[in-house]
Amino acid sequence: MTLAEYYRQMGLNVLLLADSTSRWAQALREMSGRLEEIPGEEAFPAYLESVIAAFYERGGVVRLKDGSTGSVTICGSVSPAGGNFEEPVTQATLKVVGAFLGLSRERSDVGFLVQVRRHH
Repeated sequence: MTLAEYYRQMGLNVLLLADSTSRWAQALREMSGRLEEIPGEEAFPAYLESVIAAFYERGGVVRLKDGSTGSVTICGSVSPAGGNFEEPVTQATLKVVGAFLGLSRERSDVGFLVQVRRHH
C-alpha cells in the first residue's frame, strides 16, 4: 500500500490488487493469540474491523499541490471458510468497501472460468 501511495503522490492512478484479506486476518489472529491479546469474535483480534477499515480507507483520489490528481483503487479478495459470508472478516470488509462481488459455492467448487465473447 505504501508503494501505491508513493506513485499516487507522483500523480499516477494506481490499481492495487490485495489477495487475500482472509489470510491476512488469519495471520493477525495468530499474532494476537501469541501476544495474549483479548480475542474478539471467532478469536480474531477485537480491533479487526478497524484494521481492515484503515487499510481500505487509504485508497482514493488526492489533489496534489500542483493541482494535479493521483489515485489508488484497491481491489481486495476475501476467502471465507466454507463460503460463510457471515464470518468476521467478510462482515468487516462489507462495512467499508464500495463494491462486493460474491462467487457462489457451486462456481467455486467447479472453478471459475471467464469466457470472452465478441459481438459484432
